[in-house]
Amino acid sequence: MGSITGVLIGTLFIFSGVELNPAQVESMKAQHLYDAYLRSETLRVVRPYLALGAIAIFWALLIWRTKFPSIQSEHEAAGDHGRFAELFRYPHFLMAVAAQFMYVGAQVGTWSYFIQYVQEFTHQPEKIAGYFLTGTLGAFLIGRFSSAYLMRFVAPHKLLGAYALVNVVLVGFAVTYPGWSWLWAVFLTSFFMSLMFPTIFALGLKGLGPNTKIGGSLIVMAIVGGALIPLLMGRIADIRHSIAPAYLVPLIAYVAVAVYAFIGARPKGIPA
Repeated sequence: MGSITGVLIGTLFIFSGVELNPAQVESMKAQHLYDAYLRSETLRVVRPYLALGAIAIFWALLIWRTKFPSIQSEHEAAGDHGRFAELFRYPHFLMAVAAQFMYVGAQVGTWSYFIQYVQEFTHQPEKIAGYFLTGTLGAFLIGRFSSAYLMRFVAPHKLLGAYALVNVVLVGFAVTYPGWSWLWAVFLTSFFMSLMFPTIFALGLKGLGPNTKIGGSLIVMAIVGGALIPLLMGRIADIRHSIAPAYLVPLIAYVAVAVYAFIGARPKGIPA
């Protein structure tokens, strides 16, 4: 909900809806008005970010004043806090870290360049593109709840693999046929990626015993993929002068998630 609200707020209050064509830019430069235009567009972020900062400080104060109970696992109660080196004995955990890295990178990359692609290939204004991004985040929310229900009937690793393969097809279609068809294909990927983070996390921790907390912290750290993979996508877009080929990177990431789901997710000696 926070992501949906944030994107919607940005669309409503940061995007001005004023988009200049090259001729208008040159005209404003000739009249020495272009710098003022850029400044006014930049300052639109100030009030929303001040509001977000105030909310963050408010929640920080609430957390600071809240007393949380001390939680210990049965292993910690017995004095066993786990060992980092032992994690290398669990191939399913190591593959989970890699899969989480790839998934978060695909998620962040897909959403980061979504508006740019909508504008490049469907020629819609930024506000319309922002509303589409809000919509795809809504699809993510629906997918998260619906996948939790489906896991009552389908093994988590099988559902994870199936969803990853669907996204491979959708992104492959999007790269091959850019345009409105791409928009709806990538729009739907949010629905199918929705279960990936929690499912990879849970499968990766299965059977770790006293090493569960250390393992969990490392899987969470794999979100650094969200910082690195979009950089690669941006580099590809710069080289090819189009954002469409850059979406081959999320496609490869979903292939990696599917491989993990079908091959690497089951701990040795532990039934699925």
